[in-house]
Amino acid sequence: MHKWLGFSAMCIGLFMAILDMQIVATSLPTIQQALHISPQAMSWIQTAYIIAEVITIPITGLLTRSLTMRGLFVLGVSIFTVASVGCAATNGFTSLIVWRILQGFAAGTMIPAVFSAVFLLFPPKLETFATSIAGVLAVVAPIVGPIVGGYITQTYSWHWLFLINIIPGMASALLGGWCLPKERLQWHFLRHLDFLGLVWLSIALASFVIGLKQAPNDGWTSWVVICLFVTSGICSWLFLRRSLKVNNPIAALSVLSDRRVMVACILNFTFGFGFFGATYLMPVFLALVREHNALEIGKVMLVTGVAQMLSFSKSAWMPGCSAPSVLPCLGLASP
Repeated sequence: MHKWLGFSAMCIGLFMAILDMQIVATSLPTIQQALHISPQAMSWIQTAYIIAEVITIPITGLLTRSLTMRGLFVLGVSIFTVASVGCAATNGFTSLIVWRILQGFAAGTMIPAVFSAVFLLFPPKLETFATSIAGVLAVVAPIVGPIVGGYITQTYSWHWLFLINIIPGMASALLGGWCLPKERLQWHFLRHLDFLGLVWLSIALASFVIGLKQAPNDGWTSWVVICLFVTSGICSWLFLRRSLKVNNPIAALSVLSDRRVMVACILNFTFGFGFFGATYLMPVFLALVREHNALEIGKVMLVTGVAQMLSFSKSAWMPGCSAPSVLPCLGLASP
């Protein structure tokens, strides 16, 4: 029972982390007007969160070994909750971005940790059931996020988009700290962190995302965008080269030799383009072009989200899928 309660607490953290990425989408125009942000800078509210999140995800496995699953989750959800309060209390664009980056770093530890907990907490016969619970929450959060965000913004204010994280954040931190297995901290694992590889990966991802963001405004052939993409390409090559040489790389690329893992990664990458791209671009289009308010945008996004969930559910239960085989790719396999 304690394991299920602890896992439930982690699922709450997963839901909050993904929800917070989408709940803000429908309210971006409202936040823009309240903080007097230019339309070109508005997307940084989302971009900052995503960049921080994707940088943290690859090192979650090492952090789990060092801080233990219980310690990392409690720390992550606590930082996430504090950062949410900071986002709500901010009165300027710069401070909001700083708090969103901190939120993204914390969220990046909670999302993969939930799926690794499936295999660390439960016997094989329960892994499918536990994975299904986490998978459904991961899909439902982006679907309900826009409608919840629209309702909150329309009924109260955009500050409550972040304040609603306080109670579930505190509850999941307390429940996780009480129910998750207690293990001894192993700080020595941090010595194995490939800091140089992390630097190359961070620069590559940040440059690529910023380049994609700036290209529509500056032009795909502008020197700024070209420099960003060239920087991303060089750092990606340096990261790949280092990952194949060091003993403890940030990402174990050798697992891609398994055809099932490689295909799963490609499909997940392709699915992410359509799913998360549409979830972000649709609210921007509906707000700036169709001039809908936050609640109207949420209603439209709810309909499109249901269709996405149905398509995902069908593919998720295709025969022959093997979730455990993907685990080492995230660096979350047991040491």
